[in-house]
Amino acid sequence: MHWFIVPSLDGPVSGGTLYNRQLMAALQDAQCQCGLLPLERAASALPWATAGDFYWVDSLYLEDLPDLARRVNRVASLGLIVHYLPSLIGGGESLGPEDVTPIEAAALRVARVFLVPSPFMLGVVRRLAGAERPVLCVAPGCLASASLSVPEPPVHAAMVANLVPGKGVEEFLTCLASQIRETDALDLAIVGGARHDPRYAKRCHALAKDARLRGRVRFLGELSPEQTQMHMAASNLLVSASTMESYGMALAEARTVGLPILARRGGHVAALVSDDCGGELVMTTEDLVAACLMLCRTPAEHRRRMQLARTRALPGRPWSLAAREFTDQHGVHGVG
Repeated sequence: MHWFIVPSLDGPVSGGTLYNRQLMAALQDAQCQCGLLPLERAASALPWATAGDFYWVDSLYLEDLPDLARRVNRVASLGLIVHYLPSLIGGGESLGPEDVTPIEAAALRVARVFLVPSPFMLGVVRRLAGAERPVLCVAPGCLASASLSVPEPPVHAAMVANLVPGKGVEEFLTCLASQIRETDALDLAIVGGARHDPRYAKRCHALAKDARLRGRVRFLGELSPEQTQMHMAASNLLVSASTMESYGMALAEARTVGLPILARRGGHVAALVSDDCGGELVMTTEDLVAACLMLCRTPAEHRRRMQLARTRALPGRPWSLAAREFTDQHGVHGVG
């Protein structure tokens, strides 16, 4: 039995929540025994675990992992779903064992197995936790491609990002206000929730009221995955100001829709964004804004990139495939 100790699957939309929800549903559809175990019930349930049970703990619960490890029956196994590590913000791709926080180090030390969403995070975990323990690498599923008849220029850009510091929305809007010209034709719609960090979200909303951005920036709030993809299909550019992505689910969705992508480097982003697919990777927020405004000012280049993105759109990836990879790797590693 696989038990997932994760935040509410119906809670605020995030990449981690979507991953947990969709993977669990796909595993259940594949007749794999799995269930949800809320954190507040886990401590009392773990001592009664039976042989072969696996408990997968979300990386949002890093601080709780050592206590859970002390409580779990020794015939069961405790795994860590490494959606993200806070130290990646500062350490980036060079993050080493000496760079993580004590909480992160303790969690990585006690987990017996790991689940990660990308080869990038596979490398991070192997570097931080050693090569002895199994690491399952299962990429998220991705909705099938929507219509590729995206609108022509001017730029109708989508940004899919919850309003939290790591997504870089405030910095992007601040820089955009300083660089944009009155003649620049730009419509930017931001999909993402404000509940994660209300103070940060309030600052982002205030920036959109700046006279230089008024009428150009819209906040759509949280949308379902299906609604988000429909919005992407009505756009002709995806912009990502995130400083680090362990996978980049929105980027993968944009690739299936056939959108050119402008993104900051960090984590798994480079595996999804490249110039031969109409994309562009930059190092700084200032460079990201400049790249976006360049497309506003040169419609021919925007059309060229749109055509590349359409031509090299990625196929959809069913969650059933992710579930099969999970069970296959579980068996291969001898942990099932």
